[in-house]
Amino acid sequence: MKKVIFPFASLFLLSSPVALVAQAVHGVCGTTIEDQLLIEPRLIANLERVATGVLERGNIQYVPIHFHLVGDNAGKGRVLESRVLDQLCALNDAFAPMNIRFYLRPHPTFGTIFNYNINNDNVYHNQTAWFTMQSQRHPNAMNIYIVNNAAVNNNQQGVTLAYYSPQRDWIVSRRDQISGQKSNSTLPHEVGHFFSLNHTFFGWESQPFDNTFPSWPNAPATSPGGIATERVNGTNCTTAADRICDTPPDYNFGFGATSCEYNGGARDPLGQPVAPMANNMMGYFNFCSEYVFTPQQQSAILADRASSQRNYLNNNFTPIATEINTPTDLLTAPVGGVSVPFFDEVQVEWKPVVGATYYLVEFDIVSSFASSFAQAFITTNTTLTVRTLLPNRLYQWRVRPFNEYVTCAAARQSNFRTSTTSANREIAELTRWRLTPNPLMAGAPLQLWLETNAPLQTDIRVLDATGRQTYARTGQQFLPGEQMLDLPAEAFNQAGVYIVLLQSESGRSAQRIVVTR
Repeated sequence: MKKVIFPFASLFLLSSPVALVAQAVHGVCGTTIEDQLLIEPRLIANLERVATGVLERGNIQYVPIHFHLVGDNAGKGRVLESRVLDQLCALNDAFAPMNIRFYLRPHPTFGTIFNYNINNDNVYHNQTAWFTMQSQRHPNAMNIYIVNNAAVNNNQQGVTLAYYSPQRDWIVSRRDQISGQKSNSTLPHEVGHFFSLNHTFFGWESQPFDNTFPSWPNAPATSPGGIATERVNGTNCTTAADRICDTPPDYNFGFGATSCEYNGGARDPLGQPVAPMANNMMGYFNFCSEYVFTPQQQSAILADRASSQRNYLNNNFTPIATEINTPTDLLTAPVGGVSVPFFDEVQVEWKPVVGATYYLVEFDIVSSFASSFAQAFITTNTTLTVRTLLPNRLYQWRVRPFNEYVTCAAARQSNFRTSTTSANREIAELTRWRLTPNPLMAGAPLQLWLETNAPLQTDIRVLDATGRQTYARTGQQFLPGEQMLDLPAEAFNQAGVYIVLLQSESGRSAQRIVVTR
């Protein structure tokens, strides 16, 4: 669970091995010894069920999950939706050996796949507004609140990255820990706590065992937290530390470690050399390429999932699809750097994807989609009109299809340039204009009549009801006075509703035409 944090580093540095460990602030799990003592009766009961019965591992168990994307008082600073989707992929990978699969469950009150309704500094920075969190929680899902700072009262050294609250039965995580990388065990670690697991080094949270201890290299029989120290020979493995016998002794050796291994020379209370499992999901070692749960930890998790305390997670969910393949030509328009008519009314469109029920649509001025200008929208449609872009910018945009269960599908990306023209500004030179006849018979030409009070150069576009362009004429010149222009029949060869759009440097104007058969 432990990660190395660099106070002014980017998210990418937070989840990557870096040589400047001496300058790092170590991250810890905020689930305290006191919290784990509250969890322990559940763990003991789960282990007893494991010892007396056979747990079913053959059937997939779908566990509902709901992410609360918390913002500050101004609604700023939320985690990126793309990182949450990535993180759900990694979480499902971590729990795949247990046949547990997590899926996004929309909020029963708000109806949204993610909760965006918490904009509160006292949740975003410190979680003191727990009543707000409680009022927003999903009653039939695992609740995960993604915040800026995960704040708990404990005596551990380092920065709290995430924690599970047994009193509230929810998980809180810093947003910089939501990455989807297998080398980041933060969220799976907390879900392990949610399902009754304790730290492999339970009792050593506040004071890792190292050569500063008076008894070094032999560990004391009782940890600083008052928990029995586990012995290498396993004679007390059911009553000491995490009570899991296939996790070897660990006295918080991972805290401060600079690699995914231990060569410190510590011994247990009987003088036997200790060799911890560095890549255990419930430990603190950093820099491992992947973290895992042991078979007995998995059994405890399954027993907890089957307990009556987890009945609120029960459901009859079946995924609409278990795989989504994103076509390479997903994006339809605008693509390839084309210029769009307006900066404050841009319509993008893409093809429907088999198995997808949602689409994540993102916009940014950089290809990493990680700048302060990044915007994201989730829609069930295959078109989206965005009105919050800046003028005269080259925008990157991408679409990622997903459903409640499959969030790992690839996104497709292209770009376009916004104009300097606002969609909300009328053309100053245009006195009046009309289209005739209206309605129009399909396959017939349309007459555009207009009157101007000054010379006018304008672009003329015809769009069908889906936003597809059926005709375009750029740089059309009009002299002052009343004039008429024929628009070709080919632009209106299907029955339906069309929009005729005039656009100049000073503004734009649009009228609707109905085409019949």
